[in-house]
Amino acid sequence: FRRFLCVWLRVDRDMSPAEIARILGWHTITVRTTQQEFIKHGVATLVEKPRGGRRRQLMSLEEEQIFLANFAERAKAGSILVIAGVHAALEAHLGRKVAESTTYRLLKRNGWRKVVPRPFHPKRNPEAAEAFKKGASKMPSSKPERGRKRKGSSSG
Repeated sequence: FRRFLCVWLRVDRDMSPAEIARILGWHTITVRTTQQEFIKHGVATLVEKPRGGRRRQLMSLEEEQIFLANFAERAKAGSILVIAGVHAALEAHLGRKVAESTTYRLLKRNGWRKVVPRPFHPKRNPEAAEAFKKGASKMPSSKPERGRKRKGSSSG
């Protein structure tokens, strides 16, 4: 609608680009550019311009899935996926250097997530842990039971 107004105010009201820019809340250069596009391309300029999209994509989504299929097979076989290996393979596939963040975004876009095994203490004792698990149900609870009054508590 603003693009239409930009052209209409010039043609019908003979307003200057500065006045039109003030009315529309645009910069004067934007007004001039829109009017020049209308002169060059006609009514097609007034149609809403497409927004969004992956304009700087390195591969299409289908190509990304094909690229990651090899790594998916290795992961299903129980292999640990190391980002450095994926990054090196991506650079080799593209034939140029890319930022490491590009590799992380590629994985996230295709539904991959970071799964890390829970850490453990190097001096852990598995027998002590099992004994603790077995004896935990027999240990007295430090919480007072519900419904019973504690000493010194008043009802109210």
